[in-house]
Amino acid sequence: MAGVALLEKAGYLGADVEMLVERVNEIYRKSGGAVQLTLLGEPARPYPYARFEGVVVRGPPVSESRFRAVEEVPHRELVYAVDAAARVLFDAGSFKIVSAKVAAGAWRGVERVKIFDPVKRVRVVESLDEAGDWLAEVELEAALRFAKENPGALILLDRPLFFRSGSRARRVFKALVERDWRVVGIPKSSSIRLSSGESAVGYVARLGNRLFKGLPWAYYPLLEGERLGGVGLGVGAARLSPDAAAFRVDVTWELAVRADFDYLAGMLAYLQDFTSPGYPLPLKIVHNLSRISDDELSMDRELLLEELGVGRAESAGRRLLEDSGGSEFKSKYLWGGVG
Repeated sequence: MAGVALLEKAGYLGADVEMLVERVNEIYRKSGGAVQLTLLGEPARPYPYARFEGVVVRGPPVSESRFRAVEEVPHRELVYAVDAAARVLFDAGSFKIVSAKVAAGAWRGVERVKIFDPVKRVRVVESLDEAGDWLAEVELEAALRFAKENPGALILLDRPLFFRSGSRARRVFKALVERDWRVVGIPKSSSIRLSSGESAVGYVARLGNRLFKGLPWAYYPLLEGERLGGVGLGVGAARLSPDAAAFRVDVTWELAVRADFDYLAGMLAYLQDFTSPGYPLPLKIVHNLSRISDDELSMDRELLLEELGVGRAESAGRRLLEDSGGSEFKSKYLWGGVG
């Protein structure tokens, strides 16, 4: 167990590591163990499912017939990509002040048309769900503004297209789809599982790699439904470049009905370049532009504190500092400097 010794040296508890290794091995032993059988004695194929707001949504069993080879589809479509990143400015215990940076750009095929100046938003939130809804909301608002001025654009989002019912994000997304149904979400991770317990995208990726050795492919559907997500969605997976990772791809129901999923995957594959094999370059660019650096966060904190009147004894800024533990600004403003 030399690995355990090294991990202990890095600060991990050996008992935790051993339990983790055993648990992960157990998970994969179960998923790769005895083949499940139907009532007729035939091998059962695993099916994908997702739990959303307490409801389990089940997709059709995984089948090789749902795979398609993907070829790049050159195009001059107007493409709009948007992404937002959030960081906590202050954690006051009962609430948090969160900053979000929204980056967006427009392309005509692979030709960059415009990178928009990033927009910053700030908000008080009381829970992680509220913060997540708000971050989705600011992205969708940016997409909706563009769609109103540029109907028919292909809208790319770096997130799944599921939004909580009753949230403003769900309402804005519905308005976006009514304005422009060509919306695609490409999240970097997925919660969709198989009945065997495995990751649905991971399982499909391994199967696709055996069927299409070194070639791009698309798989559809993992999940689909005219009312899925409140507006109707289709969810598939695609590998857009040889030897690249496979990604989950969410599309609106109308887009799923009007376009072949493999053709859409070919359009997305055309948007990649050598810096982002297997992933559309527009999304990579806006993702990088949306990052909030430590220096940027520190400056924003200072500006917000000044706006809240931190220099006054009974100001909201002073009380915010007192409630925000562990901040270097607490030392700077309350006790006259650090170190």
